[in-house]
Amino acid sequence: MSIFSIFAKGGILMWILLLISISVIAIVIEKYRKISRARGLNSKLINSLQAQDKLENLRSVLRIYEDESPLSAVLSKLYLEHNDDPQLMRESMESCADIEMHKLEKGMVWLSTFAAIAPLVGFLGTVIGMVKVFMNMQAASQSGVDISLLAGGIWEALLTTVGGLVVGIPALIFYNDLVQNLENIAKEIQDHSVAHLIRFQNLINPGNK
Repeated sequence: MSIFSIFAKGGILMWILLLISISVIAIVIEKYRKISRARGLNSKLINSLQAQDKLENLRSVLRIYEDESPLSAVLSKLYLEHNDDPQLMRESMESCADIEMHKLEKGMVWLSTFAAIAPLVGFLGTVIGMVKVFMNMQAASQSGVDISLLAGGIWEALLTTVGGLVVGIPALIFYNDLVQNLENIAKEIQDHSVAHLIRFQNLINPGNK
């Protein structure tokens, strides 16, 4: 018996699980691509900024990287927007960081949803299959129940549960790993934002060093 024939015996819910699995793969690939790009650009920006010791040079670097990465967007609020109020600068940076993280997190809700519903769809298929098995048992009760047909109906009913778990478990693993990656980026942005806020204040007020 081929894999396709086994898959087909799971019924229409197996096709739904297939669509869910394709969606999960697409979201996971896109999220890792965005996170990898953001990390790479953040790293380049950090290295470029560390090599500068003058305010105008820092601004020139940020103009090059402006809006290229989450960190560059946040630090641009500090270096490229003139504001003498430290509290307002801090709030502006925090607001920008929230917006940038929201962009990176886009699609995560769907991944979480698919990870949750895939096993439920599989379980639903199994319940429907078992109902059919018992209906057939009742219909055949007078002429005697064929054990082989009964066993065949049960394993066919269990196929959707297997399919749901095969889709749901990897989706949940990838979701948790992506969440951890996003938390690391958020912490990196926070740490460097605080460090550059202090650096900026020292550059415009040398006497505070």
